Amino acid sequence: MKIFRIMLGLVLLISLAGCEMMSSSDISVKETVKIEKGPKKVTFLNNTPYVADMSVALAELGFEVIPMAYQQQVTMREADNGERQFDEASTRWGISLMKQNSGMTCPFTDFNISRFTLMLTDIETNREVLVLKLHPCTISEPVFGSLAYKLAENW
Repeated sequence: MKIFRIMLGLVLLISLAGCEMMSSSDISVKETVKIEKGPKKVTFLNNTPYVADMSVALAELGFEVIPMAYQQQVTMREADNGERQFDEASTRWGISLMKQNSGMTCPFTDFNISRFTLMLTDIETNREVLVLKLHPCTISEPVFGSLAYKLAENW
């Protein structure tokens, strides 16, 4: 009976330690293009249930979040009395936020262990500029603040 209690205690300790290790993981950063980013004005390129949470986290770090990308047609008069028309985008920077479930949960909770990826895209050139990956973590931890902070740090 004593051995059973010790074994049960060890299993419990290892399970909880594993969950803690997964919830405090690092964020990997891959900058694919070195570019001057300018004002912190972004829009979301994909629809995700986390847009509101991520928007709040970004706004707290000085980002201006435009809820939807839009274009407007602009007409400019030239010096030679001609006109030039072009489409002006609402922002230059787009964010895609993706979540991938690992299919695992933390022991004794119903928190899923997930991976989050944030991708920053230059809308003007349609090029991926920065990829942030938050490796396995639980959704109980505020991942949006961590991702927003890392984005601001690499702006």
